[in-house]
Amino acid sequence: MIEYLEKVLRKLFIIFILYGSYTAVVADTLATIGWIESVKILPENFKLDAKVDTGADNSSLDVINWMSFTHNRSEWIRFTTINNNGDEITFERPLEGYSLIKQKITGALKRPVVVMRLCIGKKSILAQINLAKRSNFKYRMLIGRSFLKGHFLVDSASRYTVQPECVFTP
Repeated sequence: MIEYLEKVLRKLFIIFILYGSYTAVVADTLATIGWIESVKILPENFKLDAKVDTGADNSSLDVINWMSFTHNRSEWIRFTTINNNGDEITFERPLEGYSLIKQKITGALKRPVVVMRLCIGKKSILAQINLAKRSNFKYRMLIGRSFLKGHFLVDSASRYTVQPECVFTP
């Protein structure tokens, strides 16, 4: 019985050591960011502040207005947003589809989804972004888990830990 327990403890110790090494390696490869960060949308180099929300599945961007149109026989969307400095910009992107956002009171909302290249720190990542009315919120952009996964760790006590330094090359 004692030999059996020693074997089990030895295996648990090895697993603990391997797991600890694995998490240390993973943590070393992920950039740590705060709960509020400056984000740059590429290739337009439009900078805005974003709330990093690990409770949100997806990222979203506040739009003032949007309109779908046909471009080369596919559906595109033109939308305008504004940053914290009051700078306004209009984007055009292919429409990827729609996401359904569940709400307790009004039921589900249908939001258009586009792909945008976002830069946080030195990392430039393609992300699906749903377009929403976020004008009532302090931050015009929300960064969700699908964007963070495999790239970032979030330090909830920090803000503005990095500046977007990416240079877009098509």
